[in-house]
Amino acid sequence: MKAFNFSPNIHLASLFLRMFIGGMFFLHGIGKPLVAGMDSVLTGFKAQGFPAWTAYASTFVEIVAGLLLLTGSGVRVAALVLMPITLGILVYHFPNGWVFHRPGGGWEYPEMILVNLIAIFCLGAGKYHLRFPSLSKN
Repeated sequence: MKAFNFSPNIHLASLFLRMFIGGMFFLHGIGKPLVAGMDSVLTGFKAQGFPAWTAYASTFVEIVAGLLLLTGSGVRVAALVLMPITLGILVYHFPNGWVFHRPGGGWEYPEMILVNLIAIFCLGAGKYHLRFPSLSKN
C-alpha cells in the first residue's frame, strides 16, 4: 500500500491562516460601528480606561489590516500592526487567568491570535493572494 504524501504546502497554510485571522479582525472591526454602535464602543473603551481616540483607531486598524490579510496585500505590515494591539488585549486580560471563558475573559484567545499573527508575519502572503495591476510602467 502506498503511503500518503503529506508534503507540506506552506502556501496553503498561509492562505488558511490569513483567511481565518484576517476575517476575524475584519468582522470585529466592522462589528463595532455596524452592530454595537460607536457610542457603545466609546463607552466601553472609556470604562476600561482607554482614551476615546483608541476606539476609532482600533476600529480602523482592524478593518484595514483585516482586508489586507484577506487579500494577501501588505500581509507582513498588517500582521506587524496588529501584533501590539493583540498584545495589549492579552495584557488587559492577563489578570483574569488563562482560560478565556472565565468572567472578564482570560488571555487564551488573544495569545492564540498573537501566535497566528507571528506565523503570518513569518510566512508572508504565499502564492495564493490577489495580484493588483502595477501602477508603474515596468
